[in-house]
Amino acid sequence: MQMHFVKMEGCGNDYIYVDQEKEQIVNPQTLARKISDRHFGVGADGMILICPSDMADCRMEMYNADGSRGKMCGNGVRCVAKYLYDYKKIRKEEIAVETDSGIHTVRILEDSGKATVAMGTPVIEEEPHVISMEGQKTEMMIVSMGNPHAVIFMEPEEGSWKTWNMKKAEAVSTHSDFPDGINVELVQVYSETGMKIRVWERGSKETLSCGSGACAAAAAAIRSGRTKQKVNIEMPGGMMEVEWDSDGQMYLTGGCRFVCEGEYPGSVG
Repeated sequence: MQMHFVKMEGCGNDYIYVDQEKEQIVNPQTLARKISDRHFGVGADGMILICPSDMADCRMEMYNADGSRGKMCGNGVRCVAKYLYDYKKIRKEEIAVETDSGIHTVRILEDSGKATVAMGTPVIEEEPHVISMEGQKTEMMIVSMGNPHAVIFMEPEEGSWKTWNMKKAEAVSTHSDFPDGINVELVQVYSETGMKIRVWERGSKETLSCGSGACAAAAAAIRSGRTKQKVNIEMPGGMMEVEWDSDGQMYLTGGCRFVCEGEYPGSVG
């Protein structure tokens, strides 16, 4: 039995999107692992199901590349809205997407190929979290964007962001202090309006970008006085903009693009 899919990416954060009104997925965890495999599947950071919703224009179910369920994905929710806009012809000013972390509204910026999503209000732990690894202490800020993030600010002597050893981020992500795992952002602030980050996502390993990770990093930088309320975030997959508005809401803006579509020949059960 074949299954129709669409592959989309937001700043290099790519997912396989499946319309649940057309396809019935029995075991999404298994399918996510198979279809996300970059050698034996289509290849992606995970799979997102677009489902009917009684509360919004649709409901988004997110599965990481290892099959685990994710609560929220800032890049994914923007791509879901883009799918509704282009495929379903829902041409509303704001498209509402239900997620496991609540309803998020997305505005499609048609002329630029970008979309802006209201990501909610970050929840930041008041005190820095410190863990010991191999005799060294690592300090981080814990931020929730509907999913958990550990934000680590890198010192200038730690070199260019392209040379960072991501094993450190992986070790933090799977540390015993975080029994359910945690997303990790390594952050280099280079001005009061700009930063570079790399992300290790629980369930997907390092990704080219992460929308909720960008917001978590911005929230930590703004709260600690490192940047202004609006900041440009450069990731390996591209540039995004995050603004922490006076109403407490964070807004994430970035590209969302179709890559391809096709028929997946494997079992969808």
